[in-house]
Amino acid sequence: MVAQKRDGTTSNWRRPPGALGSRDQSADAGGKRAQQRSSNRRWTHSMVASATCARALAVSGALVLLGGVLAVTLHQRLFDVILDKKLELTPSSEGYSFWHTMDVPIYMKFYFWNVTNADDVIGKKAKPILEELGPYVYSEKHLKVNMTWNDNGTVTYMQIKTWHFEPDMSVGSRDDNITTLNVPLLAAAALIRDLNDFMKVMFNEMVNSVDTKPFVTRTVREFLFDGYDDPLLDAASVLKYLVNISIPFDKFGWFYGRNGTNYYDGVFNMDTGRTVSQLGDLHFWNNTNTTTAFDAPCNMVNGSAGELFHPRLDKTYIELYSTDICRSLRVPYKEPTSKYELGGNRYQADEMMFARPDTNPDNWCFCNGECPPAGLLNETLCRFGVPAFVSFPHMLYADPAVIGQTVGQRPNESLHNFHIDLEPLTGVPLSVRARFQINMLLKPNSDVTILYDVPTVYLPMLWFDNAVDTTPDIAAQFVTIVETVPTIMSASSFALLGLGAALLVCAALLLVALRSRQPARSGAAYQGQEFSPRGMSRTAMSSVITSARNMKPGGRPSVAHGHP
Repeated sequence: MVAQKRDGTTSNWRRPPGALGSRDQSADAGGKRAQQRSSNRRWTHSMVASATCARALAVSGALVLLGGVLAVTLHQRLFDVILDKKLELTPSSEGYSFWHTMDVPIYMKFYFWNVTNADDVIGKKAKPILEELGPYVYSEKHLKVNMTWNDNGTVTYMQIKTWHFEPDMSVGSRDDNITTLNVPLLAAAALIRDLNDFMKVMFNEMVNSVDTKPFVTRTVREFLFDGYDDPLLDAASVLKYLVNISIPFDKFGWFYGRNGTNYYDGVFNMDTGRTVSQLGDLHFWNNTNTTTAFDAPCNMVNGSAGELFHPRLDKTYIELYSTDICRSLRVPYKEPTSKYELGGNRYQADEMMFARPDTNPDNWCFCNGECPPAGLLNETLCRFGVPAFVSFPHMLYADPAVIGQTVGQRPNESLHNFHIDLEPLTGVPLSVRARFQINMLLKPNSDVTILYDVPTVYLPMLWFDNAVDTTPDIAAQFVTIVETVPTIMSASSFALLGLGAALLVCAALLLVALRSRQPARSGAAYQGQEFSPRGMSRTAMSSVITSARNMKPGGRPSVAHGHP
């Protein structure tokens, strides 16, 4: 390089190699320092972002975990509250249409006992030989009418029941003849018991004049819904003006006057489930909570009306009120069961229901004076003074001596028991087999000539099986309610719990990772110093740069304002 001297001459001067290298190093160091600062800023931003993310994960995890704990703890209670609200009966509730019309298959199966040796029973006191005929099957429909929704959480209503004969399901015709006891005669004989002798003589004259017999033969349709005329009933319509006798029918038939009418079953006042443990309970029947059919406390109207039961049933017993027999029935738990994959509890009547008081002391007030044999319920006051006795079909659980008074009854628990299957969480009926038998007591009666010398026998008249079964569609809906929904709620609760725990674990792992990265970039960098790629500190690098700038040509340092 040519350099100009102060006197204007030139000389060949070269920059010291060291000075040139220092400047190059300075340029390189400056660029790398800029890169380092940029890297540090990015690293710092990354650390801040990671720390913020960790805090967010921790907060989110804590909140989700808390929600999971609450869900696990309270999801069953939440489900119960929702279920109870759904089960309450109101005009707008989901269960209203089911209760209003009972839109499930209901069938009434009637079996009649035909006495094949009626003449010998009366003339020779022979043991009645019975022939079981049927079933005569009727489909049954229910409709609630005259409903009043009361402010006290009850509904008052009547109901219309209709029956339609189903020939394809039946064995036999409604025109089949049945020979059985003359119920109007036995009823009349019971009613005149307290009349004076003159009235009794008049009654016997009337019986003889119309040629009434202890046994009658009529068709199935007449014995059931159509009814038949009887001269004794005509006479009773006249006698009621002379003596205190009241017979509310102009014809006799076991179900005469019931098909398509709303008055026979009476007026019900039922709990709608505002307090869910009372859902379906019958408070009043015919505007009273007692009946005149039995002595207190057996005369109390207690239990379900028979169509709705309260939820969360236990495995003890259920109670319902039967208007047909004027009493409450306490039915004990029997065993688990299922219908269309929907689990249930079976409640089945046993020998204690109609047991004598020496076996079941609670039954003392069902005797109506003289207690009947075991297995029979005295229904005399429930049936207008008619000497009727209710039992299970074929006198199941009855005193063997009573069963032995006739030939032909063969009790079988699996065929003749009374049971109700209920889904225990909701109380919804899955299957019902309400089976009862009506029996009449034939015995000598000194007030009625043609009954002077008859045998004493509890004679079966007919028995019926009221069969109700839920449908697959309804069962599927309740499978969703009682199994699927609780399972989903439970799984979701534990999923929330697991998610919250997972978020907290992630937050913890992120914080640990951040702490593990700190030592690798600590030391001088965290004390305000930075390092060049060659390990020189900022102070050392600055000194080198300053020295390079002050070098004179020839490699000597210059002196400010001085000459050589």
